[in-house]
This record gives sequence, C-alpha cells and structure tokens, in this order.
Amino acid sequence: MKKILVSSMALVVAMSCSTNNDSVENSLNENLESFGKTTDSPQIESREFTSKLLGNNFITSNGASLYPANKDKMIADFISVHKKAPVIHGPFTVSIGTPGANPTNQKVTYTQVGNTYPTSGVYIADVYNYFLKVQVPSNAVTAWVESVDNPGYANYTTQTVGFNTSMATENGNKFCLGNTYTMVLTHNIVGQLINAVVPAASGAKTFTYYYLTT
Repeated sequence: MKKILVSSMALVVAMSCSTNNDSVENSLNENLESFGKTTDSPQIESREFTSKLLGNNFITSNGASLYPANKDKMIADFISVHKKAPVIHGPFTVSIGTPGANPTNQKVTYTQVGNTYPTSGVYIADVYNYFLKVQVPSNAVTAWVESVDNPGYANYTTQTVGFNTSMATENGNKFCLGNTYTMVLTHNIVGQLINAVVPAASGAKTFTYYYLTT
C-alpha cells in the first residue's frame, strides 16, 4: 500500500511501486493547468459542479446514487460481464491535505446537526473541494473510491455526508476520480462573522481506492 500526502485541489498521482518525486511533481503541474482554473461565475448547485469534475455518471455514496460503488458490487458486476473473477488491485490510499476553494461566496441553507455550532439558517459559504484524480493502468477495467476517511459532503447543498467517485479516460489514460466537500460558513445573512467549518470533521481526507483487471 502506498500513501501520498498532497496539497492541491486537483490531484493527479500515478501510482506505482517506484513512483519518484519528479514524476509526481510533473503530474501535479499538468493537472493544475487543466483542473485548477475557476469558472467566471460560481456554480450554485453542487451536483452540477461535481458532474463537471467527474462526468455525468458520477457516483455518490449516500444510497441515492446512480451506481453505488463498493468492492462486492464491483466484483459481482465484473463477473457478470466477463464470466470470470477479476484480479483485484488495492487497497491504495491517497491523502489530500489542502483542498481548493470552488466555488466561493455561496448562499446556502444550513441545517444544524444536533447541538453543534452554528444553528440552522441561511449563510454565505466558501466551498472546499477535496478532489482526487489518480491514474490507473491501461488494462484496468474499472476503478473506484471505496471509502474516504474523515469525509465531507457528497452534496454540499443538501449537506449529504459522503463522497463521489467515477472512472474517466482522457487521451488514452485511465483515471480513478473522487471528491468530497467541506464548507466554511463565513457570514450569516445579516453579515455577522461566523467562520464555522462544516461538517465538523475538517482536515485531510484519505481516499481508499481499488481497480480491477482481467
């Protein structure tokens, strides 16, 4: 198992048994050029924003997903299609320490959890996106994020705790994608300073992922 700690909104890590610092740095620089740009106008709906990052068939872990991803289901689907058991690769872990702020200055309706701070209400928030993009081998049939330690929201507008995951192909390369959001509620609707981080568990997010081959 290999663990890499990276500070970046958009992360590209080529996982191998002998990854060196130069290759990681080059991958990060290339990815920041393509994924580190903010849009001119903020995206109000987190589903739309996530879809732009992960594709139309992105997955959420909250049960209302298009395609719930877990190891047992992915193996069962593989066997159903290929009529044989897959070769399972993983678990691999990647920790993302610092997210990117995308979008910012969002008007959100926050629902208080228990007796935590702050109370329910309308707030102005900056949304922080912990975004994973990790390259998998060209012979990978499928790849997915199985879990996220210390998860944020799968959907920040509904405050659904969880994460999103998908697999993508770009320029012939295959990637496992995932993300989870946190928010900083900066002000309430009348302008009072709040600066509350939600959900309460903030800090680095560790993504655990797998991929399958024939």
